[in-house]
Amino acid sequence: MSRILIIDDDFNLLQMVKLMLERVGHEVETARDGEKGITLAGQTQPELAIIDVMMPDLSGYDVVRKLRHDPLTARIPIIILTARSQPMDKHMALEAGANAFLSKPVTAQELTERVEAVIRAGVNFRVHTGLLTEPIPPRSAGTAPPNGAPSVAPQETPPDSMPTLSPPPGLESRSESPEAPTSPPPAAPAPQITMPSTSPVVELSPRDSRPSRPNRLPIGAEDIAQPADVPPPRLPVITVISLRGGTGCTTIAVNLALALAKRGRLCITDLSNVGGHIQYHLHLKPAQHWGTLASMGDAPDPRVLTQTVVQHTASGISLLAAPPTPPDTMLSTIAAQNILRELASAYQQIIVDARGLDPAARGALTVSSAVVVVTSDDPPGVQTAAHLLNTLNGMAIDSGRIRVVLNHVRPMQDVPTATIQKALKRPLSVEIPFDGQQALAVRRGTPLVVARPDSPFSQAVKQLARTITL
Repeated sequence: MSRILIIDDDFNLLQMVKLMLERVGHEVETARDGEKGITLAGQTQPELAIIDVMMPDLSGYDVVRKLRHDPLTARIPIIILTARSQPMDKHMALEAGANAFLSKPVTAQELTERVEAVIRAGVNFRVHTGLLTEPIPPRSAGTAPPNGAPSVAPQETPPDSMPTLSPPPGLESRSESPEAPTSPPPAAPAPQITMPSTSPVVELSPRDSRPSRPNRLPIGAEDIAQPADVPPPRLPVITVISLRGGTGCTTIAVNLALALAKRGRLCITDLSNVGGHIQYHLHLKPAQHWGTLASMGDAPDPRVLTQTVVQHTASGISLLAAPPTPPDTMLSTIAAQNILRELASAYQQIIVDARGLDPAARGALTVSSAVVVVTSDDPPGVQTAAHLLNTLNGMAIDSGRIRVVLNHVRPMQDVPTATIQKALKRPLSVEIPFDGQQALAVRRGTPLVVARPDSPFSQAVKQLARTITL
């Protein structure tokens, strides 16, 4: 049988998948992190690699790209096996260079059938549901395969024709329909541009270089023909929102981002229509903001988005800043969703700071995997939070995605906690104590989670982070 490498940080799942494959005769090697997996792949040259997505340090997508970039491992067929099962997750896996995508939990029969089909088809084919294969389209002349991935012989699929799904040898009689390919056309990397700013402009992901192709589609342009009633897939987005000023919504968003930063690459997006405050909390001076993207309509240019994101060097998190003055055009719901989707292809986590229910905020809420509602302890703040929770319910955002945070912005509490929970008709997820050092933290550009990691405030924010799973 075949030699297979499994890369997954979950020990129990790693052993279960190993046992499934060994029972049918495969020889299995395992690795519990991406770097070790990459090293093992080069040393053992497996006939197949099965890779999880959510791992510390390197995500599964990063591992796939590194394997494809190295000539020594570029021709290893790869299956992404993950608990994330949205269409966007499959798109990201195939775009990174995987040959197949499987969602957890997986049965032994499903796993072994897909493994055998991928090994039989080889690295130049994708294998979909029903074990139907799709030749990976050849690149246009003069264009390199993505990240060193092997090219497909031109005779497999004519350059000007759509790939045809076909069953692998011996499985022509299967009748299950293939999954529709979801990968958009390959896209060109944005050119490096020097910005007149003290904060460096960064690519959406330094390790996510994409194949060069002229006339890259605007974000979301490939979905124009999709039915309007199809809900957009959830993204690894956490929207922190309050409808009332003075609740510390931005403070919570910034500190939560820093508490989550160790889980993987993170971008914080300020959806304020004017004068966003995140840049002040981090002492950044971005020369660009999302106002430029808003003028492009529902499908902004991804290259402009790339040039707009800036990086906070001390923490490694990135920022898409708000405009300093009201832009001529506001972000639409669809534009906001498409921007977040593009960011999700480069970052493992996105924090959105939303202070209202304008179209952009509604777009972010719809695709969010988690929503953090921030309230203060005064009667107007509690009433506003109750109204927001009712609105979210009307937007079909289920309560399981929502975390309610009581943030004490003054030394003395106005309304008792028990009364607040009764008014909101739900328990609080976290109660964050007042910290008199908050104003000093903003002046210094060092949020409290970093400046005072053991303070009660920081511990409460970290507790909030632990309740959120993307």
